Amino acid sequence: MLADPPSRWTPLAAVAARAGAALPPAGPVVDALVMDSRRVAPGDLFACVRGARSDGHEHAAAAVAAGAVAVLADRPDRLPHDLGVPVLVVPAVRAVLGPVGALLAGDPADRLRVVAVTGSNGKTTTSTLLAGALGGRCGLLTTVGATVGRHTRSTALTTPEAPDLHRLLRWMVQRGATTAVVEASSIAVDVGRVDGLCAEVAVFTGFEPDHLDHHGTLEQYWASKARLFTPDRARAAVVVTDDPWGRRLADQAVVPVTRVGHDADCDVRVLRGTSGAAGTEVLLEHDGGRHLVRSPVVGRVHVTNLAAAWAAAVAMGVAPATAARRLASVAPPDGRNTLLTAPGSPLVVVDYAHTPGALADAVATASELRPYGEVHLVLGARGARDRWKRQGLGTAARAADHVWLTNEGSHGEDPAAIVAELAVGLLGSNARVRTVLDRRAAITAAVDAAGPEDVVLVVGRGHETLLQDAPGALDPATAQRFADADVARAALGEGRRRLAG
Repeated sequence: MLADPPSRWTPLAAVAARAGAALPPAGPVVDALVMDSRRVAPGDLFACVRGARSDGHEHAAAAVAAGAVAVLADRPDRLPHDLGVPVLVVPAVRAVLGPVGALLAGDPADRLRVVAVTGSNGKTTTSTLLAGALGGRCGLLTTVGATVGRHTRSTALTTPEAPDLHRLLRWMVQRGATTAVVEASSIAVDVGRVDGLCAEVAVFTGFEPDHLDHHGTLEQYWASKARLFTPDRARAAVVVTDDPWGRRLADQAVVPVTRVGHDADCDVRVLRGTSGAAGTEVLLEHDGGRHLVRSPVVGRVHVTNLAAAWAAAVAMGVAPATAARRLASVAPPDGRNTLLTAPGSPLVVVDYAHTPGALADAVATASELRPYGEVHLVLGARGARDRWKRQGLGTAARAADHVWLTNEGSHGEDPAAIVAELAVGLLGSNARVRTVLDRRAAITAAVDAAGPEDVVLVVGRGHETLLQDAPGALDPATAQRFADADVARAALGEGRRRLAG
């Protein structure tokens, strides 16, 4: 059983003191750490986090009015003169969110064997596979949400903010979890969302440019990933070394590394990997033996993801044969090469691919699934994010036979301007390119135009169920309900009815 989290001021102040806090002499009972003044409940400690668009210090009074019994701040000069509650002043609020969040949640990570998974692509699939390979009541926290057995929780971020992360780990422990797999994004590592968490094994799936609107440069993006593989964050590593970045990480990491890939010097070597509509099969060589690993996940891109999941499970103490047997029955996560079809209709593939490399792999997978047909690609790009990669997405789309350029959620940008940037990468392509900004109409038109031997590949959103055109971060209040898979199913149904008529 997980003990009740400590709620007295003394242990909280002790954590803050290690960060150099200026301590009030006494304080109240504190129940939870909250960063959003709109979510404050009586008994909470409100953290004044400074972000790109808002400064939590400006909302401290509202948090106190909602019931916050104390405030955590690093700019006391920006607080009202008399809040009427104790203020813990630290050099940087973000730097203590992890330790304080863990303390107030009862240090749940101390009761879990944690695996953290990072990489530019494949994090969600690899995490899902690994959780299945570990078996038992393994907690899973990914972009899709949090699960323990049949229990599920939704999440707003790939890796939740530190206080929410530790509350979710506590939730997992309370439901019987003894292990947990956590998807760790580069931004999460960079801003401290995984602080207070040390993984038994950290997994690296691969690397390509992404999130440069946050990190600024490729090296800074790389450094954020690499920080997960240090002794204070992980005890061991499983690293896919098929790209130069993976080899660099394996060479530089100061924790024990299991190398995974096709090269002869890999500890877990991929001897053969094949994939089709029925799933993926990988023949691995490890420690003098050979192991055949199968999975229902679709796409050659998942060969090394499957190998990494198997290797990480073995590193966690699972017998090689047991890991292989469990992986064969793990259902793929939603929106990762999800296949939809109907009699007499094209095959529809819904995938999360949103980087040039991932898109190239997705188009190649689609071509392999129906080698005698054509690929109809429905492509957009998220607004107010990673504008630099749009031309690269267009270039990767050149391998498709038909491209339907559409809106993916403009977040305040002009959808037509976003599509125009994608189109630059398609200049000179042999693909037939159409622009249909209404996403529902674009998916429907692609399904209608495709023949029964063709593939309609819908990319960029995967499992997501909200699409937003209003400025700002995703907000359920302003976003529209929209699931690519549901729209594709409806289009397949309409096409089937027309055939029947």
